[in-house]
Amino acid sequence: MERQLILPVEKKYSQEWSKYNLAKTNEKRLFIEMLHDLSKLITEPEYKFGRPPVPIKDLFFCAGLKLYSNYSGRKAVSDYKLSLKSGYIRHAPHFNTLKDFFNCDATYDLLQRLLVISALPLKEIENHYSLDASGFGSYSTERWNKAKWKKKVPYKNYMKGHILIGTKTNIICECEITPGNFADVRQAPKIITNASKNFKIGEFSADRAYSSKLVFRILQSIGSIPYVPFKSNVTKPTEGSPEIWNEMFLQFKNNKEEWEKHYHKRSNVECTFAMVKRRFGEILLSKNYKAQRSELMMKLICHNICCLIQEIYERGIKVEFDQSALIHIEREVPKELDTRPASKVENCDY
Repeated sequence: MERQLILPVEKKYSQEWSKYNLAKTNEKRLFIEMLHDLSKLITEPEYKFGRPPVPIKDLFFCAGLKLYSNYSGRKAVSDYKLSLKSGYIRHAPHFNTLKDFFNCDATYDLLQRLLVISALPLKEIENHYSLDASGFGSYSTERWNKAKWKKKVPYKNYMKGHILIGTKTNIICECEITPGNFADVRQAPKIITNASKNFKIGEFSADRAYSSKLVFRILQSIGSIPYVPFKSNVTKPTEGSPEIWNEMFLQFKNNKEEWEKHYHKRSNVECTFAMVKRRFGEILLSKNYKAQRSELMMKLICHNICCLIQEIYERGIKVEFDQSALIHIEREVPKELDTRPASKVENCDY
């Protein structure tokens, strides 16, 4: 009886490892250079009198460098001094000065603007966008999953990051940071509205928490196709509902297989949260609400820069933040959509 020789099947990977290796081995060098380029977009306030302040550009650069290295404020001072010698900054700030930067009222809005600008180099690549939220804690002994699924664990110790991402590259295009007990769906209208000014949202996916007629109406107005599962109490199309609501409900019920092919791109937003938490940590080291919002926003900017570095090698994109700043459209949220603004929340006592 002859024996058959079965050769092992060669594995095929979707990841091009040669390009991935180049991106990772050059990441730190490029991260510092791109962080410096992004800091150049910051306009310094006019100096009037008194002790000269530390330039905001330098504070932004050092904040990103600190979070990228995962060092404490004191340990990161050595990196600031090396950056000073290399010419990236004009002044190496004291570690307490960096805490004051995070605790400033204007810092969050500045970082939110720079986050969007950092995502614009990939706007031509992305067409499908996904929205979700996840928590970042202030205590190292707790985790978001415990607070979300187990009773008697307070939400107040968490900040919740609501992010809209491009599903091809995991770039974060828009973000709002709120306390942990803020509802996901109430942040969606302003996030989608703001993102539509700078990005073409061809398709949109989110989980059942975002199944809202207001969300569908906004997506219809910007020409986007929503792939959001319907809740169990929705059993048929209804009069008075948005046209897109009834159309997508019929597709959800009658053509589920095709609908799920689009919907399951939403898994990438979970991947994005995992990337941020593993690379930059789930724990926020700042002690109050205002500073924690800014710290988390800075982590998301660092994530975007890392995504850009990956795409430079994988897709050959060219990153020019000054050009992105020229096409960037500023945020402007209609009052009726800003249902529970996180900026109005008083400082949480952690």
